[in-house]
Amino acid sequence: MKKLLVFFFFLSSLLPLIARQVQVAEPEFSGIVLLVRTEQLGEPLEKQKASTGSKASVGVALFGVSKAKGMNLVDKAKSPVRTETGENVRLLVKADQNTRDPIEIINVFLLESDPDKNRRLITTGTVNFNKTTAADIDFLPFTASK
Repeated sequence: MKKLLVFFFFLSSLLPLIARQVQVAEPEFSGIVLLVRTEQLGEPLEKQKASTGSKASVGVALFGVSKAKGMNLVDKAKSPVRTETGENVRLLVKADQNTRDPIEIINVFLLESDPDKNRRLITTGTVNFNKTTAADIDFLPFTASK
C-alpha cells in the first residue's frame, strides 16, 4: 500500500511537468521562426528584407571632416509581432540540421525606430579624412537548447 501511495504521489508530481512541455507544431520550412505564445500557440515572426541607406551632413566636408551614417532599414516603425516588456521570450526555429548552433541561425539585436517611418541599424559611423568607423552591433545575449 505504501508503494502504491508513493507511486501516485510521484506520478502526480510529474504530471504538471509533462503538461508544461511546448506542444507547438514545428515550422514547415527551415529558417522560419515562431514566437511561442503559449504551450500550444506559436506566432510566426515577420520576415522582411532590409534595405541599405545613408545619411550625411556635408557642411564641413570641404575640410575633410564630415558626418555620415550607413544603415540597414526595415519598413514600418514597429513590428506587427509584439511582446510585453519583461516577458520571457521563447522562439522555435526549424534548422536544416539538428546539430547547428542556434547562434549561427538567430541574431537578436535592437533596432532604432523613427515614429511612423522605419526601423534601422547603424552599420557605419562618422567619416574623418576618408576614414570610416564601423559601428559595433550590440547583440542581445540569449540561451538556446534543442
